[in-house]
Amino acid sequence: MSRFFLWALLFLSGTSQAAWKKVYSFERDWLVYQEAWKSFLPYVSSKHYNYHSKSLELHPEDFPKAYLAISPTENYHLFLQGTLFMALKKGETYRFPLDRFKSKDILTVYSENLEGLPKDFSLERDEKVVTVAKADFFSLETRYGSSHSNFFLLSLLSVMTCLAILFAAYPRVFSSFYRFSDWIRWEVKDEVWMRRPFALPNLLALFTLSLITSCLAYLIGFKTAQKEEFFSNADNFVTILPSIGYIFSKLALSFALFISRFFVYYLFTDLFKLKGLANVHYFKSMQTNLQFFTVLFAVLCFYAVYVGPATTIDFTYFLYLVDFYFVFRFIYFFQSFQRSFSYPRLFLFIYLLIIEGQIILFGIRELIFPTYI
Repeated sequence: MSRFFLWALLFLSGTSQAAWKKVYSFERDWLVYQEAWKSFLPYVSSKHYNYHSKSLELHPEDFPKAYLAISPTENYHLFLQGTLFMALKKGETYRFPLDRFKSKDILTVYSENLEGLPKDFSLERDEKVVTVAKADFFSLETRYGSSHSNFFLLSLLSVMTCLAILFAAYPRVFSSFYRFSDWIRWEVKDEVWMRRPFALPNLLALFTLSLITSCLAYLIGFKTAQKEEFFSNADNFVTILPSIGYIFSKLALSFALFISRFFVYYLFTDLFKLKGLANVHYFKSMQTNLQFFTVLFAVLCFYAVYVGPATTIDFTYFLYLVDFYFVFRFIYFFQSFQRSFSYPRLFLFIYLLIIEGQIILFGIRELIFPTYI
């Protein structure tokens, strides 16, 4: 076992190697000395092509920790401030630390056969990289594993805590909200808490629904290449506080929107002469949303854990599933309300078409799936 770890250590240490990265090219910085002007002027190809010497003005402070890299295509003589510095041989590669030069040095290249500009003069930096195979592996655009695991831990604990409080404090309310048999019976039971839409158990259930909605929005944003500023900023995933702030901001927005839905129901039921339907519609909307999005959140969580933090997910099919849910819910509401109340069919149909159509086109989809809107 110790021999295995020794070989593994040697292998990993051997895959790291130095790589020179070009940071600047001198193609447009060459100068020529003009005797008549007693100064250096920019190189002009039509006038200075046959000059045997070309010069560069170096500024080391502009490129800290850089090296002057030279790969001559012919034999050169290198002069520094007019003094012979070094003879460069064709085919060799030379690198000189730029910080060893003065703040402003003139470097001159001379050759009897020099035509045009000297070749392969640049500034490079020494960087540590791994071999190509290992670099390709680690260059994958991965998601942050810590934020991935923290999200599932905290979100599941939060949702389960809310459900546990609702079940412990109001068991009958909990059972009515999670009574899945209503989808089969297609009828509306007369519940006491329907008459008080803003009673404490209803607000607790609404808070739980808002929390699930905000967690879904975070999960979908985290697992897609979403262009929203929060998810495109990697610093937001370094600590957990920005993610908590994002979820709570979505939670507050969801809670406010769900509360406002009751007033929309009340306004339109009064407009269509559907007396007494606002409270029932509000309760049934909360009930169906809690059931569907609790199941959807659980499925997405298990699926996201299964594929891992580095894998993005195409949520297009889940979006279709949400659309199908709202369309089916429209049919479910129409049949249930028609059986339980004696409302005119046309008024009930138009009312639900307007109210439920708003949700399908906008509403909760924009909270959870902003990428696909």
